[in-house]
Amino acid sequence: MTSLESLPARWQRPIEVRGSCWIWTGAVRPDGYGKLRNRQAHCVIYEATVGRIPAGLELDHTCKVVACVNPAHLEPVTRLENMRRRYATYTHCVNGHEFTPENTYIKPASGHRDCRACIRTRVAKYQAKRGAA
Repeated sequence: MTSLESLPARWQRPIEVRGSCWIWTGAVRPDGYGKLRNRQAHCVIYEATVGRIPAGLELDHTCKVVACVNPAHLEPVTRLENMRRRYATYTHCVNGHEFTPENTYIKPASGHRDCRACIRTRVAKYQAKRGAA
C-alpha cells in the first residue's frame, strides 16, 4: 500500500486527502481529471507508485471520483469494462427515464443498457418518417 508521504513533495502539495480519496487540486482538465506533466495525474501517480499500466488497459477509479489519484482506488481494466462500470452507476437515461428491470434493454453484443421508452420513441419517429416518404 502506497502512502501519500512516499510521493515527491511537489506531487503531495496539490493533493488533498478527503476520506480515503486523494483529490488532485492542481491543474484540472475540463472533464475533471487532474493534469500532471501533460498527462492525467492519476496515471502519473499510479505509474510512479505501482508500475506501468498494462498495454491495452486503462485505469478505472473504483471510488468513482475522477479527481482522485489514490493508487489504491485505481484498477487497470479494459475500456469496455471501464465503460460498463461507469454506465452501471447511472439510474436514469439521458431523457430522465428510470432504469428499471421493465424499462431496461441490455444489448447482447456490448452489454450496454438502453432505455425501452427511448427505444419506442426512436422506433415511432423512424416509422413516421419512413411512412411519410
